[in-house]
Amino acid sequence: MKSIKFICVIFMIIFLLIGCTDADIENDIDLEENEEITENISPKEGGSISISVVRFETLNPLLNKEKSLDYALKLVYDSLFTLDENYNVVPQLVKHYELSEDGISLRITLRDNAKWHDGANLTSDDVKFTIDFLKGNPESPYHPLVSNIYSVNIIDGKSFNISFARPYAFSLEKLVFPIVPRHRVGNLRAEDVKLPEKNFIGSGMYKITEYEKRRHIILTKNNDYYYKKPYIDEIKVIIVPDRETQENMLLSFEAHIGKVSEVISGKFSQRKFNIHEYLGEEYDFVGLNFNSEYIQDINFRKALAYAIDRKKILENAYVEKGSLVEFPLNINSKYYNKNIESYQHNIDKAREYLQKTEFEDIKLRLLVNEDNRLKIKTAYIIKECLEKLDIEVEIIELSSDDMMNTVYAGEYELALLGWKLPIYSDISFAFSSLDGKNITNYNDERMNYLLSKLTSSVNKEETIINYHLVQNYIKEHIPYISLVLNNQHIVLNNRIKGRLKPTDFNIYNGIEEIFVID
Repeated sequence: MKSIKFICVIFMIIFLLIGCTDADIENDIDLEENEEITENISPKEGGSISISVVRFETLNPLLNKEKSLDYALKLVYDSLFTLDENYNVVPQLVKHYELSEDGISLRITLRDNAKWHDGANLTSDDVKFTIDFLKGNPESPYHPLVSNIYSVNIIDGKSFNISFARPYAFSLEKLVFPIVPRHRVGNLRAEDVKLPEKNFIGSGMYKITEYEKRRHIILTKNNDYYYKKPYIDEIKVIIVPDRETQENMLLSFEAHIGKVSEVISGKFSQRKFNIHEYLGEEYDFVGLNFNSEYIQDINFRKALAYAIDRKKILENAYVEKGSLVEFPLNINSKYYNKNIESYQHNIDKAREYLQKTEFEDIKLRLLVNEDNRLKIKTAYIIKECLEKLDIEVEIIELSSDDMMNTVYAGEYELALLGWKLPIYSDISFAFSSLDGKNITNYNDERMNYLLSKLTSSVNKEETIINYHLVQNYIKEHIPYISLVLNNQHIVLNNRIKGRLKPTDFNIYNGIEEIFVID
């Protein structure tokens, strides 16, 4: 379901080089002005809007792999928990929950008034069926989210207990998959599970009232919804062949909300569109090859950290369309330690650390994706910075495939890389050397211990403490050089008012707060 821009899927993580052109970062729309105008208009009930999705294989929310449809289906199917605009976990179908002191058992009580669109009660049976379905279907994009669930024991119609295989700090963050109705899906043959007509019944704020293959889906407001009901009565979901067509639908006013990869100056006029910027999950950094004798020297890594002017990179390459971060984590996350002092650009300090090494005539190979102009600009800024230390930098521009091969072969010292961060806050994939997913050959037993301690935390306070220990260790030992968490963009037609709160998990987050004016 995640769109792959580079290399390969690593569990739920996509290691990517984020494609971006000069045009991506040339839009200077005043977002605050747009929001101020919105605040002066009173919300009104009714109206309809259109959105679009790329063609898909199935409407089954557990088996669908098309991300744009997954966003739309979040309007139809609710989850036990969801993520807010800062990627923090919040209850959705859950009325009450209690995690045991050892982190192994989670007791959940569902909302009393949560119902399916056909009027049936949403029960513990539905949750158990959904989890069992995911455990038995490894092809589901949500399958990894249930890997630590050992069993589900039903207490009564609205209460159940989840037993985990081991304590895991981010167990709640993984319970964000859609819940499906057992009475509609449970008796289907395997070949019928993907049929559209078998997947119309959800529990969300909108219900599917019409489906025409390869043309559209009609979503109608669920007047029996258990939580805040949306203002907008109807959403037409137009089915299109590709993402380029999605953008064209926005430009021609046939679709009214959509995520765009390129906010091109002049394409989306402020008079006709509102552009919402938000921090997404696309994280860029300088990868360090720890098989290199240079990189193995902590003084050399500190010299690099002080020499590279990250502020200049953000301003000149990214044109401030992102945020400087110290870790692969949303800066608004409750786990992010904002008190850690970052490495500020300081050539004198960089030279001081470089002099502590015994290296002479240093030559570094810096890999960059040849199709990514933003990262190429970044590469030349890094080259300029390091040349002030008399370090020779060879920039090697490669195709995605060639870069993948070169990184895995270890034929580099520096590489401009990116990660698509997971929806849950576990960063073990990036720094642990125990599971074979660390591609920069970084191997540190202390880091492995701290990550293990973090992931086995059993409450929020302990998790925050252990996360801060990990971040402190990363700051001191520099396993990589952190750059930017990229902004993402949602386009809204100006007839839509109110505040959407998009995330890369759900671009329609907050849709119940927006409304249509004529």
